[in-house]
This record gives sequence, structure tokens and C-alpha cells, in this order.
Amino acid sequence: MLHIFSALAREAIEYISIVIILSGVIMACFRLARLIIRAHKGICDDDKDSLIRLRLSFEGTLMLGLQFLMAADIIGTISNPDLQGVIVLSVIVLLRVILSFTLSKEVAEMDRQKREHEERELRTEAAN
Repeated sequence: MLHIFSALAREAIEYISIVIILSGVIMACFRLARLIIRAHKGICDDDKDSLIRLRLSFEGTLMLGLQFLMAADIIGTISNPDLQGVIVLSVIVLLRVILSFTLSKEVAEMDRQKREHEERELRTEAAN
């Protein structure tokens, strides 16, 4: 009974992660298309800032999807604990942790650049 429940839970969580990642990709594509159209028409003044916000949003969605996938893998390994499954899970978790760390670092750097850009704009406005 527990194996059936854990298999269903794992599958449900995997589907949720797929939905999260796909929704992030679709939203990012629509927002990017809108940015390109606005830039082509000359409507958008802050292209770099808009791209930074787009990337931050998309990377946050990817990290959330990765966390759900990792949870599904943990449930699968708990319900069927064999040495090969544990090794595979360990490698997957290690890769996801490295990817999450890299993405988090990039998000923090992009956020820092955004704050610096806003501070420069405020100083420019104050000087005028």
C-alpha cells in the first residue's frame, strides 16, 4: 500500500514540476516576445532592466521546478531503497544543488546590478 501511494505521490510531484517549468518557459517566451516587439517599436526605454527582470523571474521558476523534481526523486528512493537508486539520487541531487547554487549566484548578481542601476538613476536625477 505504501509503495503504491509513494509511486503515485512521486508521479504527481513530477507532473507538478513539469507544469511549473513549462509555465515558466511559456511565460518567459511571451514576455521576451513582448519586449522584442516593444523594443522594435521604440516603446521600451529600459530594455536591460526588463531583461534582467525577465531572467530573474524565469530562473526563479526553474529553481522551483528543480526543487519539486528533487522531492519526487527523494520519495522514489525512500519507497524503493536500493544501492543503485541511492547512487543515482545522490548524483541527481548533487547536480541540482550545483545548478541551484549557480542560478542563485547569478540571480543575486543580476539583482545587485539592478540596484546599482537604480541608484545611478537616482543620483543622476538628484544632480539635475
